[in-house]
Amino acid sequence: MKYFSLPFALFAKLLLLLLVLPHTSVAYAASTGVFTVPLNRYFPQTWGTQDGLPHNTINALAQTQDGYLWAGTWEGLARYNGVEFDVFTRGEKTGLPDSGIRSLFYHSDSQELLVAGSRGGLSVFNQQQWNAQKTASSMINHGFKSSDNTVWLAIEDGGLEVRFPDGTDAQFLSNTSAYRVIEDRQKRIWVATNAGLYVYKNHDVELAAPNIPALSGPSFTFALNQDGDVLVGTEQGVWQHSAEGFSMLHPALARESISSILLDSQNSIWVGTINHGLYRLSGFGLEKLDANVGLPDNRIFSLLEDTEKSIWVGTNGGLFALRRAPFTTFTQSQGLSGDYIRTVMQHNETILVGSSNGLDVLKDGRFTSISSPLKRPTSVLSLAKYADNAVLVGTYTDGVMVFKDEKLTPFLNRAGGLPSNEVRAILHAKDDSVWFGTAHGLVRMLPDGSLEQFDESRGLPAHFTMGLAEDKLGRVWVATGVGVAYIENNQVYNIKFPESSDAQYAFSFLADNDGLWMATDRGVAFFDYATKSVTLAGRAQGLPVDKVFAIQFDKKARAWISSNQGVFLISRQNLQACMEDPSKQLQFEQFKEADGLQSMQMNGGSQPSLFISDEDSIWLATAKGLANIQPQSLERINGFNIPVNVEQVSLDGRVISLLQSKKPIEVSPNIDRITFEYAGLGFAMPSRIEYQTKLVGFNQNWLTRDQVRLAEYTNLAPGNYIFKVRARYPNGQWQESRMPISFVVQPKFTQTVVFKLGVFVIICLSILVLFRLRFHHLRKSEALLQERVLAQTESLEMQTRQFEYQATHDGLTGIANRRAFDARVVELFVQAKNKKQPLCLAIIDIDHFKQVNDQYSHLIGDNVIKEVAALIEKALPVDAVCARWGGEEFTVLMPNFNLATANKCIDKLRLSIKNHDFSWIADNLSVTVSAGVASIEFASDHDRLLNQADQALYQAKQQGRDRVIDYSF
Repeated sequence: MKYFSLPFALFAKLLLLLLVLPHTSVAYAASTGVFTVPLNRYFPQTWGTQDGLPHNTINALAQTQDGYLWAGTWEGLARYNGVEFDVFTRGEKTGLPDSGIRSLFYHSDSQELLVAGSRGGLSVFNQQQWNAQKTASSMINHGFKSSDNTVWLAIEDGGLEVRFPDGTDAQFLSNTSAYRVIEDRQKRIWVATNAGLYVYKNHDVELAAPNIPALSGPSFTFALNQDGDVLVGTEQGVWQHSAEGFSMLHPALARESISSILLDSQNSIWVGTINHGLYRLSGFGLEKLDANVGLPDNRIFSLLEDTEKSIWVGTNGGLFALRRAPFTTFTQSQGLSGDYIRTVMQHNETILVGSSNGLDVLKDGRFTSISSPLKRPTSVLSLAKYADNAVLVGTYTDGVMVFKDEKLTPFLNRAGGLPSNEVRAILHAKDDSVWFGTAHGLVRMLPDGSLEQFDESRGLPAHFTMGLAEDKLGRVWVATGVGVAYIENNQVYNIKFPESSDAQYAFSFLADNDGLWMATDRGVAFFDYATKSVTLAGRAQGLPVDKVFAIQFDKKARAWISSNQGVFLISRQNLQACMEDPSKQLQFEQFKEADGLQSMQMNGGSQPSLFISDEDSIWLATAKGLANIQPQSLERINGFNIPVNVEQVSLDGRVISLLQSKKPIEVSPNIDRITFEYAGLGFAMPSRIEYQTKLVGFNQNWLTRDQVRLAEYTNLAPGNYIFKVRARYPNGQWQESRMPISFVVQPKFTQTVVFKLGVFVIICLSILVLFRLRFHHLRKSEALLQERVLAQTESLEMQTRQFEYQATHDGLTGIANRRAFDARVVELFVQAKNKKQPLCLAIIDIDHFKQVNDQYSHLIGDNVIKEVAALIEKALPVDAVCARWGGEEFTVLMPNFNLATANKCIDKLRLSIKNHDFSWIADNLSVTVSAGVASIEFASDHDRLLNQADQALYQAKQQGRDRVIDYSF
């Protein structure tokens, strides 16, 4: 499928033969009503064999009530759903003897499509079923069913065959070739043949106009005019019948061989010729479209207007459509100076357009180029209204010019004080000053003509200026290449965007009542006058682009936003809601090439690049022409009711028949996946059709499918279901399919009541058996558990004792540790004091123990400590308490010992250690100890007792070691 660059690469050399009306209007055609539009308001498309057509010769066209478009070719019948072609050929399914299709006729009363063609084949398609009819003697050029249900067949070299409802037949004009049959408002049947125009009267046919040579020669086609009278296409133009007889429709067609005629819904007459393309006769005159300007071929075979008012043309080179797309794009072919448009603005009753090749004025449907005052074209960047009905024009290389009285004259440039001749924005402020945004700074021209410059030195973020606006408070807003600022009372104030947005600069502004809108490099931003805060909506809210160039609101409070990815349409309410709550998503329409744009690349960085006229018509500067959309056109298209059909149902990939039946489709219990393929039959904007589906019995709510044309369900539970689908254009009315698909999923044996009941009984018995087994097991487990609990208890008790022992005993020697000794000394001290009994404490230290470690090793030292501990424990009285105090020191508590007896006992211990044989630990090893002994007699508390023993030990060491010293007060 091809999208021609329109409007109007398609019509780049369009010959407008304005033979009826000398003037045209882009928007209006008063003589035929406001709905008539010129050809440049249509959007062209072409389809060929590369797009799925079986042949490029389109002999016949029809549209059935279900919305499908049908095209008859020499290699089969193609059914089009707006996305793809489904091809029907000869064979058992259609009942046609040959694939060559010459004629299509849709009888709306019976909803039958008559398909006829080669080898006399005739078949009727109705309610998804084919019904082959009796073949004719040779190729059927046209099959027609009249209001009384009589079937008329125009046959090549076989004349006219008539098949009456009662089953009888009649044959007329056997030696001629009949081409077309039609019934007029008076129920007369007309027949076009190679031998002239005939009319059926009184069960016979006769020449309709024997005295008119053109109508006595070959006639090829028919149509009815707005009064229901016949239009005849002949070798000598188009003739129309009335009460006064026949007359030529238009003299310019007198030498044309006419192959097809169409009266559209605006009463325009379309005329297809055998070799010279397509004509249209309307309030705009006689317009011609041929192969030189976009038609696939000059030979026209068929014409059709669909339910959406688009025109379809069957040619010898493919299928061609003139679609009423939302957008119209004007280019050089309509008289613009250039296609690269940078700025557009309404001025009085005209539209001013600035392009890279100059300034143009659109008035009364025609573009007029304004001559440059220089010897070369002027590249226009910006426009702004000025005093005395003049317009200031900013240029790329020539500074500012003024447009007045249809002339451009120089106004201000670098020689006159501008820092640069590149002027991207102009603002005529309320105080009558004029601001010029240039590539090297901002300039303000006061009413007296003096100039004042603003750049970085005055506080601007950058000198490159591309956008200007004045808000209701008189502040001038400036968009630069690296930031945004406003100027108030000659003071520059820079604006910061939210850090989370990553926005850096703006392209343009729109001043509003309560704030200022900004088109930025990260979406749409809004500056609130009251809070001076900036909010933004962009990618995080669903916008598919970063950079937006301009924003304007139409009369219905909808925002039109331009970008490099086309045009976005968002409601003001939704836009504000997303700015107030960033978690919400933007709901928008996006317009691209398929919607009539020559290019989806809009232009920005100069202003105004987006403009809405007083009539609420939207104009946009694009990289390929001037784009325009009238909201009423969009609403007209969105308002179309789109028929939607389920085209295919697949069960695990196997396509099933959709022939109408009162019984639901039965789905085997072994089927895991059910797939529905559907299509909305809208041709104005097929890529924008939205779908919703509902599977009654599975969910009760409509599920949004966006543009997806397939719904799939897996592992559905047994039961009855109804699949429904509906479609619409954006913001249009939902149109539900007239034939929902009912089906029933059969249960597997394992899902039947018998199986479930049996399973229930087995489960109950199993539960009973399991209960008994479980009870027995629990009793056995209880005994085992008791044994385990008892064993575990004993183990825990043993562990507790071990922990208690480890907590109070030294790990190396096995005697009490300091912690245990501390507790015991307190206890015995208090007891001795209370009972006034003697108590002594000795601290024993191994002499020169460090030398043992250094000379032998720490392992030998550990063995010495253990041996000394054993000797101490062995030598002490039973009621004495000994402990390892730390390192090589030991403590001994001796209840009921006075100082003398304690000294004697400890000294005896010292001698035993001194005389002990330590050679088993290490050769030539001898060990001595020193001790200090203190008595409770001189200590007021246990800490003092310990301190006194420690002092005595110190004296023993000082006196040469290997001795016992008493503490004496």
